[in-house]
Amino acid sequence: MKNTLSAESSQLWNSSIPGVKLFEARFTQHRFGKHFHEGYTIGLNECGQGRCLHRGQIHFHHPGSFNCINPGEMHTGEVSSAQGWAFRNLYISVSAIQQILRQLNLPGQPLPCFSNIIVNDAILRALFYRLFQALDDPVSQLEPQSLLLRFLFLLFTRDAHFSPQTLASTSTAPKQKSKAVVIARDYLRVHCTQDISIDALAALVDLNPFYFIRCFHQQVGVSPHSYKQHWQLLSAKQALSTEQSLSEISLAYGFYDQSHFTRAFKRTFGVTPGRYRKVNFIQDRSR
Repeated sequence: MKNTLSAESSQLWNSSIPGVKLFEARFTQHRFGKHFHEGYTIGLNECGQGRCLHRGQIHFHHPGSFNCINPGEMHTGEVSSAQGWAFRNLYISVSAIQQILRQLNLPGQPLPCFSNIIVNDAILRALFYRLFQALDDPVSQLEPQSLLLRFLFLLFTRDAHFSPQTLASTSTAPKQKSKAVVIARDYLRVHCTQDISIDALAALVDLNPFYFIRCFHQQVGVSPHSYKQHWQLLSAKQALSTEQSLSEISLAYGFYDQSHFTRAFKRTFGVTPGRYRKVNFIQDRSR
């Protein structure tokens, strides 16, 4: 890869293993707004430099370093060098991680939690490239599955810890002081396609609207509106596997129109919904 990126490109697609997605991007100016992923994000920076806001701190992503983000953690991402920023990500669902823990003979073990977003490890870096290639174009199921187990075993044992408090932001058993926010968060997730007023949401948890907004932003990292829209996007992304048109999906999942849906989708996932559908579903149907 060249040291300077001349054009932006990005691609998000399903791997050969259920619950594992691949993402490859080269950006010169793209910026991801605050967002979260339902599963784990494990990314390798390849060229240039990026930066993100994560747990209230700014982190810089240099070539050769990994970005490791737990499910439900709010973060941003943007280019921070004249050379642009190129990276590859693995997105791994919680259910896939739970199955992997069983395969590693760790059934019942709490989910792993990354303490630091930045990880530097030359051995893991070399293994990551082999794994990424195998997941993208497997010769057999055995190779990608074996490489994934080896990679995650090394990553988790070296750079994560197993704690009952893992995924506190998505826990169904929160601390008492967060109970109102958790109730509101769950309500927004279930009713993400509906038009919800702040008064109705605050009344649901018996809090003053202004106080509720402050508590929600402090504990979740984004406003109730942004959190609701993120669940709209996640739901709409699932609908891209159907025969519905983009305009129908836009309206069905609470967006003003297709342009609004497309802008929000690309800002969060790095690709347009049309591009995501083409790579992941139209191509699959033709096989």
